Amino acid sequence: MPALHSTPRRTSALLLLVAVTCMVAGFVAAARALPPGGGGRWALALLGAGAAVAASLAFVLERAQARRTAARSVELEHLSAELLRANRSKSEFLAAASHELRTPLNAIVGFTELLRDGTYGALAPRQAAAIGKVEDSATHLRRLVDQILDLARLAAGRMEVHREPVDVRDLLLSVATEMEPLVAERGLTLSLSVGPALPRLVTDPTQLRQVIVNLVGNAIKFTPTGSIQLRARQATAVGSPGPGAWVELQVADTGIGIASADQARVFDEFEQVHAGARGGSESRGVGLGLPISRRLARHLGGDLTLASASGEGSVFSLWLPIAPAP
Repeated sequence: MPALHSTPRRTSALLLLVAVTCMVAGFVAAARALPPGGGGRWALALLGAGAAVAASLAFVLERAQARRTAARSVELEHLSAELLRANRSKSEFLAAASHELRTPLNAIVGFTELLRDGTYGALAPRQAAAIGKVEDSATHLRRLVDQILDLARLAAGRMEVHREPVDVRDLLLSVATEMEPLVAERGLTLSLSVGPALPRLVTDPTQLRQVIVNLVGNAIKFTPTGSIQLRARQATAVGSPGPGAWVELQVADTGIGIASADQARVFDEFEQVHAGARGGSESRGVGLGLPISRRLARHLGGDLTLASASGEGSVFSLWLPIAPAP
């Protein structure tokens, strides 16, 4: 970068020096043309000398400023390279650590399931209750590790998209069936509404399913009473993330809602908005579900938006293009 500024600065300094030389020469010629012994002659000579000193000082200051600017540019480039290296190292560490943690966690979950099912002998009621708590905690921890691994892959650009035709209605029915026990446990109702003649999407079904499950799970956590709705419709360009044809998948709830001042923060990584009011410590997680969901949505060529108000529920809209970019 400093080399880009050297030629213009050198040219400017040379032009300044030529101009000062011409000015001083003019003053000297004018002074010689005056009668000998005139006071004006000495005044002009002093004025010319002062101008030469001022110009020389300006030239020195400009060169010093150029050197400082060049040094600063080199320093900024070095800091930028260090930040990129640190960010890459962080992503690689998260990916490696998460991957290594999954193996023992899977083993813990597997053995607790065997104990609960009586493979190693019958358990007393108190023992079965304790094993159930161990299994729940291990499953929760495994889910958090999976989220960190997904985040690291997305940040490192290692999350691949395997596109195939997806029937939106069938996918939403599958998610609703999977989440129905959790909905019933909380005393909520879950409804499904799919627009007529909804086109098939060409997208990654695994990543799309993960986003929808995250959104429904989030709605279940923060809806004390009421209902959750899964909706799908074909949308026009009005209100969509961009031109073209889109499918809008909505997860709407009647929960505690999110204040307008906090709506941008819920998509920040490791951010928990009003965590104490929004759920128990065992279900809050670490604030990665929504950030990962938005990253996955954009990874699929779409976006994830939010409409909510405190105490009035939330509507998360997942936008997906009908014709994905090649």
